[in-house]
Amino acid sequence: MTAAFTKLKTHFANWREWEFNPIVIKELRQGVRSWTVTGMLLLFLVVLLLTSLALLIAESFDAGNLEMGGKMFSAFVVILAGASAFFIPLYTGVRVAAERVENNHDLLYVSTLSPARIIWGKFLCSAYIVLLFFSACMPFMAFTNLLRGVDLPTVFFILAFLFLVVCAINMVAIFLACLPLSRPFKFLFVIYGIFQSFGVIGSLVAACFEFMQTGVGAKLSEGNFWIGVLTALLLGLAVTGLFFVLAVALITPPSANRAWPVRIYLTGFWLLGGGAALFWGVQTGEADRLLAWAYPTLVIMLLALLVTISNSDALSLRVRRTIPASAVKRFFAFFFFNGAAGGLAWVAAILAVTYGTASAIISALPTKGIGSASPSVGITSLTIAAYAFDYTLTGLFIQRKFLPRRPPKLAGLLAILLAGGWAIAPVIILFFVNQLSWRSVEGLQLGNVFNVFSARDDHQLMAHLFFACGWLGLAVALNGKWFVQQVRNFRPPQPAAQAVPPPLPTQEISR
Repeated sequence: MTAAFTKLKTHFANWREWEFNPIVIKELRQGVRSWTVTGMLLLFLVVLLLTSLALLIAESFDAGNLEMGGKMFSAFVVILAGASAFFIPLYTGVRVAAERVENNHDLLYVSTLSPARIIWGKFLCSAYIVLLFFSACMPFMAFTNLLRGVDLPTVFFILAFLFLVVCAINMVAIFLACLPLSRPFKFLFVIYGIFQSFGVIGSLVAACFEFMQTGVGAKLSEGNFWIGVLTALLLGLAVTGLFFVLAVALITPPSANRAWPVRIYLTGFWLLGGGAALFWGVQTGEADRLLAWAYPTLVIMLLALLVTISNSDALSLRVRRTIPASAVKRFFAFFFFNGAAGGLAWVAAILAVTYGTASAIISALPTKGIGSASPSVGITSLTIAAYAFDYTLTGLFIQRKFLPRRPPKLAGLLAILLAGGWAIAPVIILFFVNQLSWRSVEGLQLGNVFNVFSARDDHQLMAHLFFACGWLGLAVALNGKWFVQQVRNFRPPQPAAQAVPPPLPTQEISR
């Protein structure tokens, strides 16, 4: 009893050493000192006040209007969504991008804090700013309930929905700001983000109006409503967590095993999604439950291919020291460590298990939903995956064989150029021979992955599949020696042999 009490006391005594994230303190202190956040918040309050006064004056002439609160709430939703989804992600992303520049030795380079703690601090600071804006707007929105037309459960549900979505957008902005790009490319990203924010704001406003029309308050007692809310919440948290892990990997030093947390997270997310899709597919007997898991997996893995082939082959001594000595553990660790070879094997394994499982379950399910279209859908997905490996392996071979002194990132660029060039070359040829038409573009063009989507029948799909598999076999053969060499090099460093001191000279024993 005394030992347990002592252990508990020691545990709580360590709490005195706990401190808040210093990144949050730094960011909030700089935000208070500058007029950017303060000025935007004051302008936001002025707009809310003027809008409420204008609506009250306009509706005062119609005393019998019972939807005055709903109209005012709709106006406040538009203002809140526009201010929070446009200003806060832009402010957060610009500040992180400014510290990501290599000639600016700020926290991302000279701090002893871990990369995860830095990104978490940035995210908490952005969430705090979102909470500040929502706190300023909440009294105005709660006041609309007194004017009728909207109930309080709907008000708080829409506020919670907007808050979570804006926090997720902030995490995406942090990820984009952490990309190792030059200033011109970052400026282009800012312009692109500004234009995309208008579409996001429009979607948020449309979703909030849909919640108001359907009446969220009347559905709070329904079980299916909460199941849908919980599913959407878990999916949003998973996607936000993915961008968090990717942002942490981007600012992690190259000498660390940056691929480990990302691939572990994606593998866990893939397993959970596959388990949920398998459960609902068996319960409902509908094949589209599994395809809803297989399609996103294909898209994510295709993007992962471009990243993995751009990795360096040489592992740092820091990473090699963490390679397991056991052959069995080393086999599984090979899929989750840095390096293009391990990344290719990881992507191939996930795609093989995904579509093998989906094909087996779909064939076992009764013909229901889109089960009758599953053969052509499976052939299309398999052909796209084969073409993706063709482009990436060919780009990898060109970079490793002919451009070894160039950075490994060139392999991903070569793969993109190869896919784009193969698609554009037939169009250019047909244009110069005066044979360019939609019918000729939609014709069979072996090697063009974009032509797969316009295939007219299953014969063209099979022709694409055979060509892609043949190209894949050639690409695997060309990269086979390199892959085997990477597997052999994936070993922990051998301990240095200790030098044996020479034997001491024998001394003659005097008689």
